[in-house]
Amino acid sequence: MSILEKKDRFEVKEESLTRAELVRKASLSLTEIIKEKSLIILPSHGTVDEFYAGSLDTLDYLNDNDVDAEIYSTDEDYKELSLHGADIWLGTFFVSSIILPILTNLISSYIYDKLKAQKEDGISLKLIIERESGSTVSISFDGKVEKLDKVFTAIKELENEV
Repeated sequence: MSILEKKDRFEVKEESLTRAELVRKASLSLTEIIKEKSLIILPSHGTVDEFYAGSLDTLDYLNDNDVDAEIYSTDEDYKELSLHGADIWLGTFFVSSIILPILTNLISSYIYDKLKAQKEDGISLKLIIERESGSTVSISFDGKVEKLDKVFTAIKELENEV
Protein backbone atom coordinates (compact mmCIF):
# COMPACT_ATOMS: atom_id res chain seq x y z
CA MET A 1 0.00 0.00 0.00
CA SER A 2 1.38 3.40 -0.96
CA ILE A 3 1.40 6.34 1.41
CA LEU A 4 -1.41 7.95 -0.61
CA GLU A 5 -3.78 5.00 -0.30
CA LYS A 6 -6.39 5.36 2.37
CA LYS A 7 -6.94 2.44 4.73
CA ASP A 8 -10.51 1.24 5.24
CA ARG A 9 -12.05 2.00 8.61
CA PHE A 10 -14.95 0.00 10.03
CA GLU A 11 -16.09 0.20 13.63
CA VAL A 12 -19.10 -0.93 15.66
CA LYS A 13 -19.23 0.43 19.20
CA GLU A 14 -21.56 1.49 21.98
CA GLU A 15 -22.49 5.13 21.54
CA SER A 16 -23.28 7.84 24.08
CA LEU A 17 -25.51 10.05 21.92
CA THR A 18 -29.21 9.41 22.59
CA ARG A 19 -32.47 10.79 21.25
CA ALA A 20 -33.05 12.48 24.62
CA GLU A 21 -29.75 14.33 24.26
CA LEU A 22 -30.54 15.36 20.67
CA VAL A 23 -33.91 16.71 21.78
CA ARG A 24 -32.40 18.46 24.82
CA LYS A 25 -29.79 20.25 22.69
CA ALA A 26 -32.25 21.25 19.95
CA SER A 27 -34.09 24.53 19.72
CA LEU A 28 -37.76 24.45 20.71
CA SER A 29 -38.91 24.55 17.09
CA LEU A 30 -36.51 21.75 16.10
CA THR A 31 -37.54 19.62 19.09
CA GLU A 32 -41.10 19.49 17.81
CA ILE A 33 -39.86 18.40 14.37
CA ILE A 34 -37.43 15.62 15.38
CA LYS A 35 -38.74 14.02 18.56
CA GLU A 36 -40.73 11.25 16.84
CA LYS A 37 -38.74 10.80 13.60
CA SER A 38 -37.47 7.34 12.61
CA LEU A 39 -34.28 8.76 11.11
CA ILE A 40 -32.50 12.05 11.76
CA ILE A 41 -29.69 13.26 9.51
CA LEU A 42 -27.09 14.84 11.77
CA PRO A 43 -24.56 17.53 10.85
CA SER A 44 -21.26 16.37 9.42
CA HIS A 45 -19.39 16.58 12.74
CA GLY A 46 -21.83 16.02 15.56
CA THR A 47 -24.55 18.52 16.33
CA VAL A 48 -22.93 21.92 15.73
CA ASP A 49 -21.66 21.92 12.17
CA GLU A 50 -22.71 22.04 8.56
CA PHE A 51 -24.25 19.16 6.64
CA TYR A 52 -22.55 17.39 3.77
CA ALA A 53 -23.62 18.53 0.32
CA GLY A 54 -26.46 16.32 -0.86
CA SER A 55 -28.04 15.89 2.58
CA LEU A 56 -31.33 17.32 1.34
CA ASP A 57 -31.30 14.88 -1.61
CA THR A 58 -30.73 12.05 0.85
CA LEU A 59 -33.61 13.32 3.00
CA ASP A 60 -35.91 13.46 -0.03
CA TYR A 61 -34.92 9.93 -1.05
CA LEU A 62 -35.64 8.57 2.42
CA ASN A 63 -38.99 10.34 2.70
CA ASP A 64 -39.96 9.23 -0.83
CA ASN A 65 -39.30 5.65 0.37
CA ASP A 66 -41.62 5.93 3.38
CA VAL A 67 -38.97 6.62 6.03
CA ASP A 68 -40.10 9.32 8.45
CA ALA A 69 -36.84 11.30 8.27
CA GLU A 70 -35.73 14.83 9.06
CA ILE A 71 -32.61 17.03 9.10
CA TYR A 72 -31.29 18.11 12.52
CA SER A 73 -31.65 21.77 11.62
CA THR A 74 -34.23 24.43 10.99
CA ASP A 75 -34.49 25.88 7.50
CA GLU A 76 -32.93 29.14 8.72
CA ASP A 77 -29.89 27.42 10.27
CA TYR A 78 -29.23 24.82 7.55
CA LYS A 79 -25.77 25.10 5.94
CA GLU A 80 -23.96 22.70 3.62
CA LEU A 81 -20.30 21.77 3.58
CA SER A 82 -19.07 21.08 0.06
CA LEU A 83 -16.21 18.64 -0.24
CA HIS A 84 -14.47 18.59 -3.59
CA GLY A 85 -13.20 15.09 -4.07
CA ALA A 86 -14.18 11.77 -5.53
CA ASP A 87 -15.35 10.25 -2.25
CA ILE A 88 -19.00 10.02 -1.29
CA TRP A 89 -19.73 11.54 2.12
CA LEU A 90 -23.18 10.43 3.25
CA GLY A 91 -22.90 11.77 6.78
CA THR A 92 -24.23 10.67 10.14
CA PHE A 93 -27.69 9.21 10.64
CA PHE A 94 -29.50 8.72 13.93
CA VAL A 95 -31.76 5.73 13.26
CA SER A 96 -34.57 4.13 15.22
CA SER A 97 -34.35 0.34 15.38
CA ILE A 98 -37.88 0.26 13.94
CA ILE A 99 -36.55 0.88 10.43
CA LEU A 100 -33.61 -1.55 10.59
CA PRO A 101 -35.41 -4.18 8.48
CA ILE A 102 -35.54 -1.81 5.49
CA LEU A 103 -32.39 0.21 6.13
CA THR A 104 -29.94 -2.09 4.34
CA ASN A 105 -31.97 -2.06 1.13
CA LEU A 106 -32.50 1.70 1.27
CA ILE A 107 -28.82 2.49 1.81
CA SER A 108 -27.77 0.05 -0.89
CA SER A 109 -30.29 1.36 -3.41
CA TYR A 110 -29.35 4.96 -2.67
CA ILE A 111 -25.62 4.35 -3.09
CA TYR A 112 -25.75 2.15 -6.18
CA ASP A 113 -28.88 3.35 -8.00
CA LYS A 114 -29.20 7.02 -7.06
CA LEU A 115 -25.54 8.01 -6.58
CA LYS A 116 -24.27 5.53 -9.22
CA ALA A 117 -21.33 4.58 -6.99
CA GLN A 118 -18.73 2.23 -8.41
CA LYS A 119 -17.09 -0.48 -6.30
CA GLU A 120 -13.74 1.37 -6.20
CA ASP A 121 -15.32 4.66 -5.04
CA GLY A 122 -14.62 5.78 -1.49
CA ILE A 123 -17.57 6.21 0.83
CA SER A 124 -17.99 7.46 4.38
CA LEU A 125 -21.02 7.09 6.63
CA LYS A 126 -21.98 6.65 10.25
CA LEU A 127 -25.17 5.15 11.62
CA ILE A 128 -26.17 5.67 15.24
CA ILE A 129 -28.83 3.08 15.93
CA GLU A 130 -31.26 3.61 18.78
CA ARG A 131 -32.30 0.38 20.46
CA GLU A 132 -35.76 -0.04 21.96
CA SER A 133 -34.15 0.44 25.40
CA GLY A 134 -32.95 3.92 24.35
CA SER A 135 -29.27 2.97 24.32
CA THR A 136 -27.36 3.44 21.08
CA VAL A 137 -24.69 1.70 19.04
CA SER A 138 -22.79 3.21 16.13
CA ILE A 139 -21.56 1.71 12.89
CA SER A 140 -18.87 3.78 11.17
CA PHE A 141 -17.43 3.03 7.75
CA ASP A 142 -14.87 4.82 5.65
CA GLY A 143 -13.56 2.83 2.70
CA LYS A 144 -14.29 1.39 -0.72
CA VAL A 145 -17.91 0.84 -1.74
CA GLU A 146 -17.09 -2.79 -2.55
CA LYS A 147 -16.44 -3.41 1.17
CA LEU A 148 -19.68 -1.81 2.34
CA ASP A 149 -21.15 -5.27 2.97
CA LYS A 150 -19.50 -5.05 6.42
CA VAL A 151 -22.01 -2.33 7.30
CA PHE A 152 -24.94 -4.35 5.96
CA THR A 153 -23.86 -7.40 7.96
CA ALA A 154 -23.56 -5.32 11.13
CA ILE A 155 -27.05 -3.86 10.57
CA LYS A 156 -28.48 -7.37 10.16
CA GLU A 157 -26.78 -8.50 13.39
CA LEU A 158 -28.19 -5.50 15.27
CA GLU A 159 -31.60 -6.14 13.77
CA ASN A 160 -31.54 -9.64 15.26
CA GLU A 161 -30.38 -8.25 18.61
CA VAL A 162 -33.03 -5.56 19.05
